[in-house]
Amino acid sequence: MTLATETHVNQIMQTDLVTVTSKTNLFEAASLMEEQNVGTVLVVGEQSKLLGMVTDRQIVTRAIAHKRDLYTTTCEEIMTKWPMSIFPETTCKEALDIMGDYGYRRLPIEESGKLVGIISISDLAPVVEFDDECIEDMVKELSSDARYK
Repeated sequence: MTLATETHVNQIMQTDLVTVTSKTNLFEAASLMEEQNVGTVLVVGEQSKLLGMVTDRQIVTRAIAHKRDLYTTTCEEIMTKWPMSIFPETTCKEALDIMGDYGYRRLPIEESGKLVGIISISDLAPVVEFDDECIEDMVKELSSDARYK
């Protein structure tokens, strides 16, 4: 057993969620990201139902790069719809495997159909045990980079 297989995501997940509605414009979403020092906003509907996610990268590549107006373009127009989510009981090892398999940096956490948290690669770094010092250094470097939080 390793720390990553013994630890569940609900033990380390972030619960102070930065959320917007699908109709929030991209300027407001980006301003909220800057204010809260996060790279992702979670798009929610009624009763904290997760509808999607918008990342700082998506704002750049799906809006700014296409000269879309940040005041009139909504999160709904560029968000990742119905993102993969995990359960609070998911182990950190399982979360890392999903991130690795799909190239995700963050995973929302849902319970009974409601958004309850989010976990990022930087949240998982402390519970991962590595044999290869080079990989450990790389993950630590990414986890300390504020752009990915």
